[in-house]
Amino acid sequence: MSNKTQNNQKATKLGSYSAFLTLIVIAIVVVVNLMVGELPTTITKIDTSSLKLYTLTDTSIQIVKKLNEDVTMYYITQNGTEDANIEEMLNRYASYSSRITVRKIDPNAQPGFSQKYTDSSLSNNSVIVESAKRSTVVLYEEIYSTEYSEEDIYNYYYYGVTPKGTQYFNGEGKLTSAIDYVTSDDLPKLYVVTGHGETSLSSTVKDDAKAENILTEDISLLTTLVIPDDAGAVLLNAPTADLTADEVNVLRMYMAKGGKLMLITAYDSCTKANMPNLLGLAEEYGLTIEEGLMIEGNSGYYYTYPFYLLPRLNAEADVAQNLSSANITTILPYTHGIKKVADTGKYVEAVLTTSQDSYIKSLDYLGNLTGEEKDALEKKADDVSGSFYAAAYAEDTTTGGKLFWIGSPMMLDENLYSYNSELFMSSLTTLCEKTSSISILGKALQIQSLAVSAGSAYFWAAILILLLPIGCVVTGFVIWNKRRKK
Repeated sequence: MSNKTQNNQKATKLGSYSAFLTLIVIAIVVVVNLMVGELPTTITKIDTSSLKLYTLTDTSIQIVKKLNEDVTMYYITQNGTEDANIEEMLNRYASYSSRITVRKIDPNAQPGFSQKYTDSSLSNNSVIVESAKRSTVVLYEEIYSTEYSEEDIYNYYYYGVTPKGTQYFNGEGKLTSAIDYVTSDDLPKLYVVTGHGETSLSSTVKDDAKAENILTEDISLLTTLVIPDDAGAVLLNAPTADLTADEVNVLRMYMAKGGKLMLITAYDSCTKANMPNLLGLAEEYGLTIEEGLMIEGNSGYYYTYPFYLLPRLNAEADVAQNLSSANITTILPYTHGIKKVADTGKYVEAVLTTSQDSYIKSLDYLGNLTGEEKDALEKKADDVSGSFYAAAYAEDTTTGGKLFWIGSPMMLDENLYSYNSELFMSSLTTLCEKTSSISILGKALQIQSLAVSAGSAYFWAAILILLLPIGCVVTGFVIWNKRRKK
């Protein structure tokens, strides 16, 4: 056999070998690609967004992983108009649980689909969440929201400046709440007592309760013989008049069966003389009022004014168990004290307390506490002093009846609610026996500027403008001087 023939055969073998290896590599790539395609989104798609828009919190992950029934999330969107943020977040939910299925529905292709779930027309990029129990709709307008600061509103009304506001992406909070809603066995209600000059709940408070899948409904104790069985808790929000003996008896019977009462009262209306019936019920649970206005003598325990309390939280309290963090701020203006009465056999614990430097002032009218009126707040020898409860929790361990009492009528005030919402929602979800809170904050889409204090600004200016240039000059001179001497 000639050398030429042998060379041709070797070339043919090498070519066949190379082709075979190429086919094997291609097959391996295809198989690996298919395997990767089956991996969850959390592995194949890393959330590289600066705001971590798609990263689910531990609260959402726990709820999703504990699902014991199937949930379908219908993504209502026209082909080609999908919102990238919403679509990616839906895929994140599905990647954490095989119980969740995401289906994209084009309303043009299936025009009557959403009518099975709602009578209203759905905006593009809305989501329908459904289980075997029930369904709910998460509107696109709820997923994206815009909030305006007081400065924005002021400039708009007085100068006509169009407010830009801050846009938030609320996808996780709304979708997790929807999943919890459609899979919950029971949906508790917060019954809000009316008829005694109570302060109505703001839409913000109601929306927060709804986000926790707790509905709010007014109730009159005069026309109700028993509290409904679906009551998760009953709220008395700053009544200005006492309850009748019959009304208190309705609450007493409710709590004797394991009912939960949340009580918010004011120093100037809730006194033993004005509300003997209501305070009598509180005393049955081992708590009574310390009449007067609490003044804080320790500057670390008040905000701006000594009657704007910053009480310390007992993070171990029963009603604080659903808090996202123990380091929260609660502002309670115009607060009266709460104290434990002689042993009644009830379990009592502090929730919010003042410092040892606080004291009680018995004042009929405070006005705005400006100018010379501040002199009336100075501590006198006969003022009752010491650490007081600003909020307390009591429980009848035999019946399961519970009382959570807050001594400030401004606990749910709209201007302070952003500070007080964490404790309120934690106490509400705990009393309603929800094991976790779904309070998930929206993520601002605007890039936030870095806020630096004046002291920090001066510090870094001194380093960057003075010390660093001087250091460079000195270093350069030393190096130059050494080289010159060589």
